[in-house]
Parts: sequence; structure tokens; C-alpha cells
Amino acid sequence: MTITSSDTDGSTNPYIRTPLVYSPSLSKITGSTVLLKLEVLQPSGSFKSRGIGHLVLQTVLDSPPGQKPHIFSSSGGNAGCAAAQAAQKYGCPCTVVVPSNVAPNMVTRLRDNYGANVILYGDMWREADTKVRQMVAEHKDGQAKYCPPFDDPLIWEGNSFMIDEVVEQLEDAGYDKSKLKAISCSVGGGGLFTGVVTGLKRHYPLSGEQPIVVSVETYGTESLNASIKRGELVTLPKITSIASSLGADRVASAAFDAAQTYPTRSVVVTDAQAVGSCLRILDENRLFVEPACGAALAPWYYSDIYDLRSKLMLGTDSVLVIIVCGGSTVTLESMVRYKDTFQDML
Repeated sequence: MTITSSDTDGSTNPYIRTPLVYSPSLSKITGSTVLLKLEVLQPSGSFKSRGIGHLVLQTVLDSPPGQKPHIFSSSGGNAGCAAAQAAQKYGCPCTVVVPSNVAPNMVTRLRDNYGANVILYGDMWREADTKVRQMVAEHKDGQAKYCPPFDDPLIWEGNSFMIDEVVEQLEDAGYDKSKLKAISCSVGGGGLFTGVVTGLKRHYPLSGEQPIVVSVETYGTESLNASIKRGELVTLPKITSIASSLGADRVASAAFDAAQTYPTRSVVVTDAQAVGSCLRILDENRLFVEPACGAALAPWYYSDIYDLRSKLMLGTDSVLVIIVCGGSTVTLESMVRYKDTFQDML
């Protein structure tokens, strides 16, 4: 059984319908209509509630009557929060295995807010991920479900429902959907990007004009950008950016394929620009987001550097949607530290 976006309502859905709001400052900067899709308001604090929540829900629906799956995750960040929050919503046990260097506030949040069993293992994510996969394989009752952070068709499908909402909201606000010329989103492992492309293909056929997806990474996480340039999947030697939620050393193959088959503009921004964008949206919209989210905003706040308006031929009647993907890892302390670190570059 599969539930689609039109089959769900607020009582069963693991995610909410988020606002699409007008940004006066970014519209003035770009000379086009800029709308912000506020995924930061999702139950888990990020867009991950859509894809991972959808995967958890489908797992629940596919389980034998009267049985609840045991959800396993290896993320101490947004993906882990989304898995634990969705598991809690559907009354499922959840185990999250995280490396020992995960932020203490994230361990507390997973345990206290979402009731997850948190296990500290290893010094790096891959060690924790190997451990959680081993635990799933050894589970005796067959009800263990491994929940990857981004690389699963159900995750991409769940993320694609966001575009259904965007198109509906554009039409409800009186915009012709043909005016949508670009969607800007951050890219880590590529789950959001793949979902966005999947959704756009539903609404904008190949025979017509399709909105461009502006895929944004920070220097030190740019695995998609490197793959596009080389024409094959590239694994980064290490992650050097503070935007830890973008820190996949290799994007999903589906994300690379999507970038090869759909109009995509890959952009790489600096950590300082990502932090600067976080501070701008905090001042302007009272939204507290992490640098991984600020990345999607950076090419537009710093339009004088990237000049995407002319490169994408955006006009005064064009509509640009920026996905404010959120973030569970940011704290007031970390944002103050980032501001102090990059103060001379903001």
C-alpha cells in the first residue's frame, strides 16, 4: 500500500504543509518575485520530515497487522531527528547509533524529545552506520528497518510532495505556474535535490519550459559539483566545511543522474556566505537555521557575486522559490561562534 500526498491529511501525515512566503528583501535584491518555502517549520525542524517520514510511514503500512517496525538510523543530525520523530508519531521503537563526537544537545533531543534509544559508537559516521546496519541484519523478528539519511526512492518520493504543494500554493496566490523559473535548494547527499527534480518533472513536462534547479553546496562539501564537472560520481577525500549537514562525501547516484537529465545550475558558496545568509534570514524573518540551509540563500543574498539573475535570465515577472530547509543542529552558541569566526567576511 502506498500513500501519496493527496491521500494524507494532518492526522496521519509525518510532515506538515509549510508556508510559501514572499521575501521583500530578496525580491528587491534579485528584481524578481522571491518566495521562501519554510521547511524549517517541519515537526523535526527540517525538510527531512518529508522523505524520511514518508519512508517510516510506508514501513508501518507494510508491516503485518498488529506489529510495529523497529526504526534504525545512524544520523545524529536532521535525518536522525526525522526518523525518531516519525517513529514516535506512529508508536514505533527507534534506535539511533551516532558517533561519539555528536553534539550532546542532539543526543538529549533524540532521547528526551523523541524517546529514541541512542547508542554512541565509533568516531566517524561511517563507523556508526556500519554498526547500525549490523544491528538490523542481526535483528531476529524481521521488523527492523534501516532508515538511510538520503539514498532511498521512498525518501525522494516524500520530498517530491513539496513541489506539489509549491505548485498549488503558487496557483492559490494567483501566480501562473509557468512563471516559476528557478528553485534553489541545498545539496548534501542529494535526497532533497532528487525529490525536487522528481516533483518538477510531474508538473513541467520535458516538451515545455522547465524551472531550473539551483543546487547549492559549500566549499568542502561540493560532491555534486565535482561530479558534474568530471562527468562521473566523485568521492571527496574529506569534508572541510562547517555546514556539517551537507557533509556527504559522495552524492546518491540518483542525484547525479537527476543533474544530468534535468536543467540544473550547480553553485558553490563559502562558509562565510552561508553564515551571513543565516544571520540575514534571522533578522528579516525571525527564522533560525543552520549554515547548510543558509547555503541555498547565499547565491541570492550575495547576488552581486553570483549574478544568477542574468545567468538564468530572470525577469521582473519571474518567480524564484528558495527552500529554507531548516536544521536541527544549530544552537545559539554555535551561531555566535560562526559569526565571530567570519565577522570580517560578512
